[in-house]
Amino acid sequence: MTQDKTYENVFIARQPVFDESGKTWAYMLLFRDSMYATSATFTDDAEATMHVLADMPLCSLGTEKGARTMVHFPGEAIESDYHRALGAECGTVIIEEREKITPKLLKAVEDLREEGYLLAINNFESTPGQEELCAMADVLIVDVHNKDDFELHHLVKDATELGKARLMAKRVETLDEQRRAKKQGFTLFHGFYYCKPEVDTGRKIASGEITRLKLFKIIGRDEPNFDALAKAVEADVSISYRLLAFLNSPNFGFATTITSIRQAVVLAGWKPIRNWLRVVILTDVTPSEKSRELTYLSAHRAKLFETAALGGGYEEISDKLFMLGLFSLLDAMFDMEMKQLVKHLPIDDAVKRALCGVENDFSPWLRLAHAIEASRWDDVGVMTRALNLLPGTIAVSYQHAFSWADSFFGSDHDEKTS
Repeated sequence: MTQDKTYENVFIARQPVFDESGKTWAYMLLFRDSMYATSATFTDDAEATMHVLADMPLCSLGTEKGARTMVHFPGEAIESDYHRALGAECGTVIIEEREKITPKLLKAVEDLREEGYLLAINNFESTPGQEELCAMADVLIVDVHNKDDFELHHLVKDATELGKARLMAKRVETLDEQRRAKKQGFTLFHGFYYCKPEVDTGRKIASGEITRLKLFKIIGRDEPNFDALAKAVEADVSISYRLLAFLNSPNFGFATTITSIRQAVVLAGWKPIRNWLRVVILTDVTPSEKSRELTYLSAHRAKLFETAALGGGYEEISDKLFMLGLFSLLDAMFDMEMKQLVKHLPIDDAVKRALCGVENDFSPWLRLAHAIEASRWDDVGVMTRALNLLPGTIAVSYQHAFSWADSFFGSDHDEKTS
């Protein structure tokens, strides 16, 4: 029986690539067309890639304006000009080092670089016979996980002899791996080291940070109290300004300009405005030297969990799941142990325990987020089944969370830089 093709179950992981200063240089898109044998299928990798490119706002991804977009392409897709959907102004084409080299492929690569695209060679191992392709690269991507200094030194040496390509370290899991790669000459980094706290035992949460966290109590009520909420927002000039800028942005399209806080909280709605304020507060208490990617990722997780809950039979705990996602990286933000931080949070005790690593009903949601973000698609399937969710529910919720987080951080960025 021939299966009808559907595209609702496309899973896309969007992972930041950092430069040596910690700024987001690019976002790498990783995708899978399905999770179960009964879900969506594509005729080939090129078709899947084209679908991803058609659906994503590629030049405005994430929280860093001007960051590039990196997408893997099979050789045949490059020869067929599929990469043009990416856009030269922000696009970096990734191709495997072991791709079969043909005159047609080399000509296509030469053309795309002349058009302004960057070329990245993935899994660079200095493989004999691939020198001509690697010499054309702007970026050479090396898997540094479990490689010792001797191996890295020789790969860097071989890369230097090929040309002036930047070296990108991928699968950077720890701060030590990032530091070793930087010492060897790598200037771009991709991995999850930034999500892991480097716990400072002397670090104490400041009184100002505690005050901001306590604002969660004001917005924690399920029953709407617009007067109390408006007064709380009006008492903070920074939050008031950002709220008005956010709601008057093109993302909402209100017919009239919103000029008062009372008007803002009523028009936005009780639950949406509470969640917006939660993200604002979390952004404000995050130490300034930390990348905004952590708060972006936290907000994305929060909206992913909430949306999937509302569409998957977990409506009663959707708000708790939002808080679970929102605070899931708090230890990395503050470089403190989670058990110290949750003391200041007015959230459900079961959520606190899950955040601290205690296994309970909320734990699978955290594992689901980790699996998607790390592109461990088989684990995504396991977690989805464990939660009794449909793959389409997770896929649609994941993309909706992107739109929501991009809208929030996009307006926040514009307001701060205008």
